[in-house]
Amino acid sequence: MFCRHGRREDRCIVCLGERRRAREAATKKANGKISSARRAATSRAASRTAAAGAVGARRAAASSSVRVKKMTRHAEDGWGHDLLPGLRSSGEALDLLGHLSRARVRLDHLATDAPGPYATARALAGGEADDREEATWILFQVAYYGPLEGDEPFREIDRLLVRREEALPAAEVLSGVSVGPRGAHAHDRGVATLQGYRDWAERVGGQLKGLGAGGTDPARRFDAAFRALALPGLHRDARFEFLVTLGATGLLDAAPWSLLLDAGRDPVSVAAKRAFLTGDAVLLQRRFGAFARAVGVPVAAFDLGLRNWDLRPGPSVPLGYLEGGVPSAPDAEEVALLAAELGLETPAPVAE
Repeated sequence: MFCRHGRREDRCIVCLGERRRAREAATKKANGKISSARRAATSRAASRTAAAGAVGARRAAASSSVRVKKMTRHAEDGWGHDLLPGLRSSGEALDLLGHLSRARVRLDHLATDAPGPYATARALAGGEADDREEATWILFQVAYYGPLEGDEPFREIDRLLVRREEALPAAEVLSGVSVGPRGAHAHDRGVATLQGYRDWAERVGGQLKGLGAGGTDPARRFDAAFRALALPGLHRDARFEFLVTLGATGLLDAAPWSLLLDAGRDPVSVAAKRAFLTGDAVLLQRRFGAFARAVGVPVAAFDLGLRNWDLRPGPSVPLGYLEGGVPSAPDAEEVALLAAELGLETPAPVAE
């Protein structure tokens, strides 16, 4: 059980001190008085508890101020909705809807006119079994390195991309590669993750065979494939994006029903907890599911949509949001419909 200070009751120094003082008060009432030695010990214990509590309070206040500074985008204006209990600003809600629409449009582009290696994979996806395996391998590499943000999103990927039968890039080359914001490559891992994926595919009789082996419907198939990709060095973001691109290009009949969050360590988990005001995994999924059903946005779009909504601009995010190699803009009509569902008014377009 957790106490009012947000700690376990058996480890909270403030609560332990309060219970100790309560026991001593009861003993004093029963016995009439406490020895001077006992009073001195109690005083020292209370002083230590108070000092520790003060340090804890200062740390909590500092931590809280940092979080508020990081997360505030719009001033609270009294807006609220049961589907988004973590939001108190209509501006925040509209930002979220805009990023969700942008991410949904990106999924459409992946299926029809995405650039670079996505286009190559999409062209191969309509071919024979070997072509489809090659397309899958291309998309794995794209997700693993991650597109960069800016004018040349595939600069590093084009340099490092190899065919299935070709040797992997040298470890010294990979040690200095620029990795995209959602990429999984770590400079000290060399080819370990790439080789691990190749070895896994060989063991299961092929990439698509292994990824499509679990479940008889798209949602279960996505979950099973996500679990199968739990390879050393391949984090949640890259696994999720890889499977989403496979689905968008028609290589794998799989679609997520949840975000498969990993206990709050990744940016999408942090954003989801902020929007839905809970860190409990079961409650978070319930609230997220209710919101997704109400607005009708594909679950796959929430991965990038939530991350962009909670993202702070920086040198690696020149636009203030991630494009993931596929430039996309929100659909204004879609945003207006989503806003109406939440009782929001969208700003009128500026006349030119």
